[in-house]
Amino acid sequence: MSVHPLAVVSEEAEISPDADIGPFCVINGRVRIGAGTVVEPHAVIGSRFGSVTIGERNLIQSGAVVGGPPQDWSYSKAFDAKLTIGDDNRIGEYVTISLGTEKGGGETRIGNGNMLMAYSHVGHDCRLGDGIVMTNVCQLAGHVEVGDRAVLSGMSGATQFVRIGAYAFLAGDSHANKDIPPFMIAEGHWATLRAPNRVGLKRAGFDEAERRNIERAARLLLDASLTIADVIERIRAECTPSPQIESFVAFLESSTRGIARR
Repeated sequence: MSVHPLAVVSEEAEISPDADIGPFCVINGRVRIGAGTVVEPHAVIGSRFGSVTIGERNLIQSGAVVGGPPQDWSYSKAFDAKLTIGDDNRIGEYVTISLGTEKGGGETRIGNGNMLMAYSHVGHDCRLGDGIVMTNVCQLAGHVEVGDRAVLSGMSGATQFVRIGAYAFLAGDSHANKDIPPFMIAEGHWATLRAPNRVGLKRAGFDEAERRNIERAARLLLDASLTIADVIERIRAECTPSPQIESFVAFLESSTRGIARR
């Protein structure tokens, strides 16, 4: 284990022998850090509240504050809140990630292979999947869910309880207060759906037939003359069944915030 002598590490921390903790870092309270994870100078991980678990091969850059108390007046200091971060993530300069809250299930969770660029914020009880990009100054309020390989552009954000689906794209300086379905581009304040994410689908490796299938479902959703119930019925009738179509329909059916159509 490489822990710089100028780092401050809690006696409660469990740090892999293969982790690297830089100078002027502060590791507070109950923190576990896995093999190959690098923590650059001046990062702060953990707090006197809750616990933080960080997997392997993560890069946590200078000034990040990971696992601080949630920005929620109802937060109880007595509650054993958690933050869980998977493997192969890059957490950029001055990124902030909060612990969970009792009312939100108790845990903030970030998956694997994500890139959270400088000054981004992940609020309490958020759930992030894998392969997500949060560009600089992207802000997520509490309880937001982001699906695999979604891209959130610079200075974008989402209000509490919003869901952003897998392979979705939220344009720069856009703000979501309703759900953004998978495979869609959304833009504006407040963000509304604009088009299927054709570039994202191609980059993700979907073949041409499936891309057209997804685009057919997206065009139905973009048809303002159809209700969501109509859209779901038409998708089931007109699109070829596939895991992607099923996830698209399931997202529409389970929305409680409403879909950002207009």
